[in-house]
Amino acid sequence: MKIDLHVHSCHSTRSSIWLLKKIGCAECYTTPQQLYDIAKRQGMEAVTITDHNSIDGALEIADRPDVFISCEVTAYFPEDQCKLHVLVWDMTQEQFKMIDELRTNVYEMVDYLQKNNIYHGLAHPFFSLNDKLDLEKFEKCLLLFNHFEINGDEEHRSNDLLQLIINNLEKNDLDRISDKYNMAPVGELYWQKGLFGGSDDHSSLN
Repeated sequence: MKIDLHVHSCHSTRSSIWLLKKIGCAECYTTPQQLYDIAKRQGMEAVTITDHNSIDGALEIADRPDVFISCEVTAYFPEDQCKLHVLVWDMTQEQFKMIDELRTNVYEMVDYLQKNNIYHGLAHPFFSLNDKLDLEKFEKCLLLFNHFEINGDEEHRSNDLLQLIINNLEKNDLDRISDKYNMAPVGELYWQKGLFGGSDDHSSLN
């Protein structure tokens, strides 16, 4: 199936860029209908919208049979507030409310997603959102997540490095990291990671 699993609409209102915040500029101005039309012209077989901490954009087009509700959730490691963006797909409105409550603790949020069989993956794994992402947090992400994004807005070097790491992971690598942090890995075949694609588009141009 061809689908863009990371795309923003005008419901992503608060920009993470300092200058855009200062001048009151929203992060994206593309309407959900425009995104839907573009996706279908590009040959997408299904459509979703992953706005920041909001499902309003996806809900606007949710009456279509080939649309499902998704979100880019800002989650935090509780020990130091390291920020992550987690893409969560195909959820109900009630599930979104619970995810929104749990996102201040990424461990609790991932546990909820796993127990409820809600599809999810880590967006732009090497992008440090608040300058707190380090080797320890990345290794913990390898234990927490089984799907990692090849991001259309990142440099090729970052995506190439991610693929190199993910494609060469072995069971003993994850077992060593698990022992290092006394933290159980998520999933039965936890060393077998998946890669998915997302444009991370904010302008309907990419």
